[in-house]
Amino acid sequence: MKPFEDLLVIDLSHVWAGPTVTRILSDLGADVIKVERPTGPDRVRIAYASNNDTTGDYWNRSPYFNVRGAGKRGVTVDFGTEAGKEIFHGLLKDADVLVESFTPRVMASFGFTYAELQQRYPRLIMLSICGYGQTGPHANRAAFGMGMEPASGIASVSGYEGGPPMKSGNTWTDPFAGVHATSALFAALYYRQRTGRGQHIDVSVTECVASSMMATQTMYPFMGGTQHRRRAQGGMFTHPMACADGWIIVQTGGGASWEDICDLFEAPEMMDPRFSDPAQRPQNGAELDRIIVDAIKDRSKWDLFPKAAQARILFGVVQTPRELVECPQLASRDFFREVDHPVIGRIKVPAVLFNFSVSPYQLRCPSPTLGQNNREIYVEGLGYSQEDFCRLRQLNAI
Repeated sequence: MKPFEDLLVIDLSHVWAGPTVTRILSDLGADVIKVERPTGPDRVRIAYASNNDTTGDYWNRSPYFNVRGAGKRGVTVDFGTEAGKEIFHGLLKDADVLVESFTPRVMASFGFTYAELQQRYPRLIMLSICGYGQTGPHANRAAFGMGMEPASGIASVSGYEGGPPMKSGNTWTDPFAGVHATSALFAALYYRQRTGRGQHIDVSVTECVASSMMATQTMYPFMGGTQHRRRAQGGMFTHPMACADGWIIVQTGGGASWEDICDLFEAPEMMDPRFSDPAQRPQNGAELDRIIVDAIKDRSKWDLFPKAAQARILFGVVQTPRELVECPQLASRDFFREVDHPVIGRIKVPAVLFNFSVSPYQLRCPSPTLGQNNREIYVEGLGYSQEDFCRLRQLNAI
């Protein structure tokens, strides 16, 4: 038995943050129905899909969508039509959770605010996740993942001293907020189990990401200071360092002594007081950079990794995308799972976020093609006749 196998989730969310929530719920057993507009589906359906696609399945080939959409059923409905609104209420009749990721004005324009839905579905939990949240002067401004990182303050302390703010190479803010939102949803489900009452969960991506600013959050509010950027020179122990087959990163501290670190680099000159004395080290950083970079330039990161672990040195290996897919650690924990997609074939999907001792993880199916489950859900599930189903298509309601 899966934790949420009796849960029905209606997923109106799009792109990455909300779909992260509903993907997790699906992986834990929930029946997730992904709802999209027939002529304007989830925007990530076209992300990185081939522009030369001549098969007519352009919207079903996106790697982004086929990762976040896995395990869900999919329908299409246009809320701009009265028939579409009627269908939506039919979906909500037995639903436990509604997840949406629009700016507040969008749901209000269709008459689907939480206040309105609560009157008809008092047990419904509605999760709204958007860039700035449901209230405040920025609430109705469109947001995107790449813009949330600088808005949260992280970019302001990233990069090198004297240089411009920098963002990370991956747009991680949306899935990060999605995991936070999932935690909030778990709490709301537990509250409903105790009281029988649903509620509205308001999640701001910016606030979730800003919560990760631990150093700055403790410095500025309490001391008026800000975290400094990294030094461009003389600070290799906070930067990736090149070796023969890639990059590594090493940090002082932990359970290793300075002598242990010198032994790893096989550089006895690092024991000179200019480098071994923490008070003198910053003034001699450029020379130390030269020594350690020269010491590892012909060595393998995979040879250094176990040696560093044995010496209890804080050590990291920069893995490429290919190395990540082939990573023996992730393979040993079955992190990636394979599914057969009807359009793009067999694909490997990043999957397991949690391991349970009693209810094992299961990726049930690939992501749905656009409107794949319309007939199943509308005719067999909601009781529309075949004639009604054809009429809805003619009205462009689905």
